[in-house]
Amino acid sequence: MGRGTRKSYSVAEQVRRGEVAPVYCLYGEEEYRREQTLNQLLDALLTKDARDLNLDQIRPGEAGTPSILGSARTLPFLASRRVVLIRGVEELSREQQEELLIYLNDPCPTSCLVLAARRLDLRTRLAAAIQKKGVLLRFDRLEADSLKESLLAAADDRGVRLHPEAIGLLIALVGDDFRQLIYNIEKVALFIGEREEIRANDIEAMVGETRVRSIFQLTDAVSSRNLERALRCLISLLESGEEPLAIIGMLARQIRLLVRAKALQEQSIPISRMTHEFHLPPRVVVALAEQSSSRSWRQLSDALQSLSGADVAIKTGRSAAPDALTGLVWNLCRA
Repeated sequence: MGRGTRKSYSVAEQVRRGEVAPVYCLYGEEEYRREQTLNQLLDALLTKDARDLNLDQIRPGEAGTPSILGSARTLPFLASRRVVLIRGVEELSREQQEELLIYLNDPCPTSCLVLAARRLDLRTRLAAAIQKKGVLLRFDRLEADSLKESLLAAADDRGVRLHPEAIGLLIALVGDDFRQLIYNIEKVALFIGEREEIRANDIEAMVGETRVRSIFQLTDAVSSRNLERALRCLISLLESGEEPLAIIGMLARQIRLLVRAKALQEQSIPISRMTHEFHLPPRVVVALAEQSSSRSWRQLSDALQSLSGADVAIKTGRSAAPDALTGLVWNLCRA
């Protein structure tokens, strides 16, 4: 019987106990936690000394890529198992997918396949075969509450506490990219020295006053549908070297805040309670409430689709980042 989907934190521990599946597939948009779990899994499957001779890494489309079947059927050398790591599973050719299906029908007992992907269509024959024979681990972007809990835990692991207002400001400035959030927590933890709590003013000092102002001006201009001001802010951020995907993350969070604000308003939640829910200053929450009330649910849905489209366009190279972001800001202000 297939092992199906498991919680990521338990997989490495299960491998160390000798419970090794023929195939593991780690997929989802949250790259940081996916890579972290992948490294933990590889450490449990192979010692570092054994990797040179017993770890094959396959990237679809790269020249000189070895055969999946050939690698998986090769016996381990001076180790108990061989590991074949395939990154970018969504880019496998039809022939390579057929190879995988053939292998999974009769997997080698001394080999383990580890697959990594941003996206996995669970309706395909390949996904069904992986689920039947092995373990699927899904890593979605964290929702607001889970993201805050994870950041609190990450800060605690690094010996510091995050003040609630610091969390809200950090996410507002950085977006919901978990890798970037962790990086910035580590940076500000060094910045505060021996002090144990990270405060909102530490976050402001870390990112710099100019960037704080530019980011808030952009998100506020988009929320209030001021296209001219939003485009000026966008150009300023790009010229200062801001990462395009980070800008998308900031805008995505702002639209999600508008969605939450609209939902709370429809439940007749007062501003005082909304301020507690958002962990943001009252003036910011008042502005969110006003801006969300002027948009319909359809317009907010269209805005989220525009964000997704721009994200894919930049990551796949279909559009240059400045063009994609300009079109995105236009769509968000017109939504």
